[in-house]
Amino acid sequence: MRRIALGIIIIAALILVACNHEVTNNAKTYADETHKELHYGKLIIYFDDYHLVSDTRSDNTGIFTYKVDKGRVRPETNITLKVRSIEKQDFPNTESILSYLGGISPDYERIRIYKNVTDDSGIIGVYSVTVGRLTNYVVYYRDAYYFVESDSSMLDMYLFKNDPTANYEVDKRKIQCADSYTTHVRVTTANNENDFEKAEYEILQGKDGAHFFGEINRDENRPYRYHFTLKNEKGENRLALSTYGEFYDVIEFIDANRDGYADIRFLEEPGTFNNSYALYVWDESANNFVKVQCDEMLSEFEVHDGYLLNWQKADYNSGVIQKLVWDQNTLLKESEKHYQAD
Repeated sequence: MRRIALGIIIIAALILVACNHEVTNNAKTYADETHKELHYGKLIIYFDDYHLVSDTRSDNTGIFTYKVDKGRVRPETNITLKVRSIEKQDFPNTESILSYLGGISPDYERIRIYKNVTDDSGIIGVYSVTVGRLTNYVVYYRDAYYFVESDSSMLDMYLFKNDPTANYEVDKRKIQCADSYTTHVRVTTANNENDFEKAEYEILQGKDGAHFFGEINRDENRPYRYHFTLKNEKGENRLALSTYGEFYDVIEFIDANRDGYADIRFLEEPGTFNNSYALYVWDESANNFVKVQCDEMLSEFEVHDGYLLNWQKADYNSGVIQKLVWDQNTLLKESEKHYQAD
């Protein structure tokens, strides 16, 4: 009888271990490329260029691994997602969403906010925050809410079906300047009904910590007309500029004269072959950004120590390359040579 009882106990223990193993290691693997959709509750993501490799689930979490399809070339060859259901978060305004996401990743590099979405996917809101290679997403349906951690910062394009535009984007940019100085630029972009409305800039110079605040506003009465203003931390005006063109061509921060300070490249006039830009460099003696004087049209240029290489196109296949050297806040043409594309 003892042997029988011992045998029953051993069998029961083995069954219990096997049951526990099934719960804790509930993983499925897939060898072909036919499994494209991720299903977790109401959350559905269709990856047209990737296929599911493994699906591991516990009571409250799903971990999914995807691999790029054969013959496809994508920046991310593998995508991993960790998904869990969460309680609804009530945010009274955009600032509260930004605060929530900043709390998740204080050293974030990018935030994107899609709210009041009318999309065929059924999603009404997506908030994402990126730091390094990790992006956290909060995905809202009317009656279901999910938190997604992923090594992909491009889930937006797979979550939605109608490709909506983010209502708000916040980017933290690091501008590498001379002598290892780094200028930090925080850009907040707001969109209204899928049209650009305004962008706000916070600039902190790396060399001396000078602090500036800028803003671009679209002219409501004239399409593609933008107004840019820049103030110091005392609220004093430093620049007031206007231009026509595409928003993402209007302004860029670079250390153009390699003095350790970030400078401003501003679009003066868009063109068929060449955009014409103005340079405003930080002048310590004037305690202000001053416009660089140059008799040549500044188009696409490369920054080098002591000079710029400036490309001016004559047509799609030819043009000139100019070497422009610095003389304080003036650029002088030292040489010019023609080029012809093959």
